[in-house]
Amino acid sequence: MSELTNSIFSQGRDSLEQLQQQSPHPILVKFVVPHCPGCKTLAPILEQLVNQHSSEIHMATIDMAEEPELVMELGVRSAPTVVLFQGEKVAEKIAGLKPKKLYAEAVEKILRA
Repeated sequence: MSELTNSIFSQGRDSLEQLQQQSPHPILVKFVVPHCPGCKTLAPILEQLVNQHSSEIHMATIDMAEEPELVMELGVRSAPTVVLFQGEKVAEKIAGLKPKKLYAEAVEKILRA
């Protein structure tokens, strides 16, 4: 197993694809753009959630400007958007800045699946 799968935080499409292939754990993917106030607000909330479940979930950050093909493939239309993956399958997508409770419930749901 590579070092990447032992890290709960990663960035970019390559990291996401490697996690999808190598890790049995769900992956929370945060789609962001530079200078996005909602993205900056959401970052510590998601990091806290992922840290609470660090042995059970990974988090990847995708800069929408750097990965336009992935953004289009997944139908991501706004930043921030959170996509929860189980392997390569999208389990849930949350667009826009939402209350912490919604993200926490989504994480709990995928961990129980």
